Amino acid sequence: MTDRDQRTVGAPLALLVLYTLFIAAITLTPQQMGTGPNTLIGHALDLFAAHRETAWLTYERVEKLGNVAMFIPFGFLAALHFGRRRWWLGFVVGASFSTAIEIFQGTVLTQTRFATLSDLVTNTIGAGIGALLGLCCMAVWPVRRTGSDSRREFATV
Repeated sequence: MTDRDQRTVGAPLALLVLYTLFIAAITLTPQQMGTGPNTLIGHALDLFAAHRETAWLTYERVEKLGNVAMFIPFGFLAALHFGRRRWWLGFVVGASFSTAIEIFQGTVLTQTRFATLSDLVTNTIGAGIGALLGLCCMAVWPVRRTGSDSRREFATV
């Protein structure tokens, strides 16, 4: 039996490529997402600040939570692509991708972007969470046997 379930070979890779392009579009362009007072994020933060229960949701915390959340699907899809034995590569590739983003922001986009260790850490945490979720899903999903696997098993009985 192979390391990868045949159901999870092509789709996770295609989605991972698309999601990588999505992250690149958000992080590797000179303009940041609108975070001013008259933007959706600004209005949401004002709403959070107006209530005692959500006042703790400051811009810095929302940004950190957003960085974690943005890399969870990346780690998840990478883990599914690499399979049960190499799921941890979702974490490693996510950390590497985040490092490349921060280097690019710190060298090329210095006028409008800031490379921070905090972003690297939160992105890596997100990729790790996603990779662990991918491992959990692969552990729960039964492995589909291919025709050759079934024949091998039958021959050994």
